[in-house]
Amino acid sequence: MNNSISIVLPNYNGQHLLEKNLPSLIAALAGFEYEIIIVDDCSADESVKFIQQSYPEIILIQNKVNLGFSTTCNTGIFSTKYSLLCVANTDVTFTPDYFTNLADEFSDPSLFAVKGDIINYASSFEDVMNIDRTTTLYYKRGFLRFDTSNPLTQRASFSGDDAIFVALGCCFVCNREIMVKLKGFDEIYSPFYWEDSDLARRALRSGYKLLYLPESIVYHQASSTIGNYRSNAQRRLVSNRNKFIFSWNHLDTKTFWMSHVPITALNLLVRWLIIDWKYYVAFYNAIHRKLTFQR
Repeated sequence: MNNSISIVLPNYNGQHLLEKNLPSLIAALAGFEYEIIIVDDCSADESVKFIQQSYPEIILIQNKVNLGFSTTCNTGIFSTKYSLLCVANTDVTFTPDYFTNLADEFSDPSLFAVKGDIINYASSFEDVMNIDRTTTLYYKRGFLRFDTSNPLTQRASFSGDDAIFVALGCCFVCNREIMVKLKGFDEIYSPFYWEDSDLARRALRSGYKLLYLPESIVYHQASSTIGNYRSNAQRRLVSNRNKFIFSWNHLDTKTFWMSHVPITALNLLVRWLIIDWKYYVAFYNAIHRKLTFQR
């Protein structure tokens, strides 16, 4: 069993989540040689003080300004030292055997990442909203989209340009060396949304594998991070901007582009009729981001 692992937790105003979930993480790491790196994204609460006083063994990195999810995660990723790497949100609670279930899988050098069942809940573990498993990538009306209505429930491995894959989500374990080769998350998606799906697609297109392992389970308190400090309108604008960027980055056939361009042009001509200003803002922001962003 590969028994050395680095944990990266991006944090923004998450003291209450750290208090709740760090004990389950540490318990799940029993038997492993590990390091936990928390990258604080310029929190305004007492997160930093809490970590320093309650968990002095944790490596704490502090952003001087708020940089968003991808950049914050990458700061932690490129500071890690062990062969396995887990990137998780602070609103994730680990089951005791999460890491032991998947550690042996990385004997395959072509395996990039393993994702298990992410049980999304509202107020309690019993209040289950849905279970994040696998997804199907498809094209419709100018965009690449995801269909999670018929997820796989058994162990499955993905490679190449499989339409069915795992989007990694709020918690996954990966091969650190491959993550570094992939240059971590693409920060063009900052501050949040779509970066995990982009990472999974880039891994597959680079010849690596993804594994869905349902016996590795975490609980995720939905909308407990971004939803607490961003309005629905702000989140939708960022998500729609990144939907454009994701589609442009991964529409790799002439047929798709020949459909995407006229559909987008038509939308730009008629969306004003229904006062859909968000479409125009998202499109403009996506164009601007693509033209000005340097990785």
